Amino acid sequence: MARTNALDDVLNSVQKTWHAVCLRATPLALLITTLALLFPFMSLYFLALSQREQPTAPPAGCRKLNKSSPSNLSDQFSKKYDNGAESSASNPWKVKALMVYPLKSCAGVELDTAEVGHRGLKYDRQFTFAQQVTGLPTLEGKVKSQWTFITLRQFPRLARVEVELWVPDPEAPGYDKDGEWVKSDGCIVARFPFSPDTELSVAGIRNYGRILAAKLGGKSEPMVEFRIPFNPKKDRITTSGYRKEPVKIFDDVPVALNMGCEIIEETTSKLKYTLGVSNPLTIFRIDPDAPRSVLHNAPKKDDVGFQTSIGMQDAHPVQIQNLASIHDVSSRVPARFRPLNILRYRPNIIFIGPPAFNEDSWKTVTPLEEGFISVGDKVEVLATGEHYFIE
Repeated sequence: MARTNALDDVLNSVQKTWHAVCLRATPLALLITTLALLFPFMSLYFLALSQREQPTAPPAGCRKLNKSSPSNLSDQFSKKYDNGAESSASNPWKVKALMVYPLKSCAGVELDTAEVGHRGLKYDRQFTFAQQVTGLPTLEGKVKSQWTFITLRQFPRLARVEVELWVPDPEAPGYDKDGEWVKSDGCIVARFPFSPDTELSVAGIRNYGRILAAKLGGKSEPMVEFRIPFNPKKDRITTSGYRKEPVKIFDDVPVALNMGCEIIEETTSKLKYTLGVSNPLTIFRIDPDAPRSVLHNAPKKDDVGFQTSIGMQDAHPVQIQNLASIHDVSSRVPARFRPLNILRYRPNIIFIGPPAFNEDSWKTVTPLEEGFISVGDKVEVLATGEHYFIE
């Protein structure tokens, strides 16, 4: 009974207070109270709407080159890929997925079909970011600076740089054979996350709206975009002021095309902040006329009829991976690291069917459709057990 009396006292007190401020529990009063409570949230919502990033127009005359949803790797963690077996009608070895990484160490682009050349898959690892590293002064007081490529090993946030491939298409809006993007064989569109300052000012409030809009749109941060022509022709190289400069890639120092002038200074500063780079930063493209030759652990020119060469890859033109091998490795690592995503290993061609690590013994893999490889292509083994055909 005491509890009931105490509750009655509280209710009476609230009722008296309510009447004391001349409020009545009418529909209008309830509406006003509700709106007052919702006002801060509504204000934030409309602020976010006003600061939404407007989608930029696609590169004129181009279409986006990628795998339509869903990804072929959407089921990569399924246990059905745990154990491979010998190739048979019930267990065909085949291509599960194809990936290219136009901008080294950044997010990849999934494809249904890829063009294969002497330097690997078309569009793969043609660009790299590089920082200008300055050494210590010599005894004579001389200082040497050198452009050096950067990778995920040093700057893990490179993985958050999204990349799109856009290629010329006569059916695309704005197509013109003399258009800048068309003449350059398309472009790459790169986006990276960047949260602007949110100090107490008009600009800061707007920036807060941008951050909130990004979160409402499913992004952790607002995105900053830049575009780079994929294969600029001589007139653009001249007018844009590209420079051919040496860039260090492991033990190689090829002369490549410094295209940093394509990225405005403000965007470069934001990119450096996002990645955590303190040195000068730029972007290089491999010179199509001066690729890097692979002289070790690769077929000789006399054997295959051409010199194995690469763009900005670490060491070889094509990276292949067997999904069963990744499942095997995943089963051996501490539980907190499982499951391992196969894209951590940045392969170009992903196979399913073979037993784990069977691919370690493969010596030659040849697409039967000359110059192309597609998802779903089967892998057939030559009688010798050394030569594998993709058909």
